[in-house]
Amino acid sequence: MKLNHFTDFSMRVLMYLDQKKENQQSSLDELATDFKISRNHLIKVVQFLAANQLVQTKRGKNGGILISDKAREILLGDLIHLLEQDDTPVVNCDSKPCVFKSHNCKLKSVFNTAYLAFIQSLNQYKLSDLEFTNWSSIF
Repeated sequence: MKLNHFTDFSMRVLMYLDQKKENQQSSLDELATDFKISRNHLIKVVQFLAANQLVQTKRGKNGGILISDKAREILLGDLIHLLEQDDTPVVNCDSKPCVFKSHNCKLKSVFNTAYLAFIQSLNQYKLSDLEFTNWSSIF
């Protein structure tokens, strides 16, 4: 399964923020520079994360982005499912009319079973399980 870019960028942001010391904020510019990702892409990511209470944002001179307790506690599978924003991300028989749909095709069912297994497997972990031993050497 291939995750979309939005999920990839969101995971990078959350992993980055999770490594920060308590109450240490990051800015959009810092994230864009460190990840070499467009600031505009990150705005959308951070807005979504804030709307889902995974980060806290504060505007202004002393503003920034902080990871929330919810983000630290959510299971990775549930997080990925939320970030993918699609209940059937592998096969969508309605996106383009499928000739097999009315013939009891089992492809979607098989892929949905695999997707659920993927999510359940990831639900054994939290963001803290993705921690790097030498974070400072990365940035």
